[in-house]
Amino acid sequence: MNRLVRFIALSFGLLFASTAFAENNCKVITVSWQYLECIEAEGKAADAKLNASYKKLMARFASERAEDPAEAEAFMAIAKDSQRAWLKLRDTTCLLEATDIDPDAVMHSTLINSCIARMSLERAVYLDGIVADGSGMWLI
Repeated sequence: MNRLVRFIALSFGLLFASTAFAENNCKVITVSWQYLECIEAEGKAADAKLNASYKKLMARFASERAEDPAEAEAFMAIAKDSQRAWLKLRDTTCLLEATDIDPDAVMHSTLINSCIARMSLERAVYLDGIVADGSGMWLI
């Protein structure tokens, strides 16, 4: 168990270090590999933000509906289904955006990764809005 804890801590440390390294390198880009590194760092940051926003939404359902666990579970199931459908939409939309670029070109994956990061941040803002005021969830 101690090894597992060390491994997890080391993994998080490396993730944060690589993201910080990429952020510093993104201020002045002089070669193409730096751009690719920056896009990857943006994607990781966007994914982390999206996951945090989703977890906050799920926690909101659990806490606000604690007196009715069945209702909480129902809302959480809706959110889970919505998120899965949205992920599929995001991924296929980003593939669609890259159809004009040769799939073997570096720019193809760069465009897809940029699209995924952009859409993930947009979704995180959307989910945060639901968590903040709940207006999107209670309207009929």
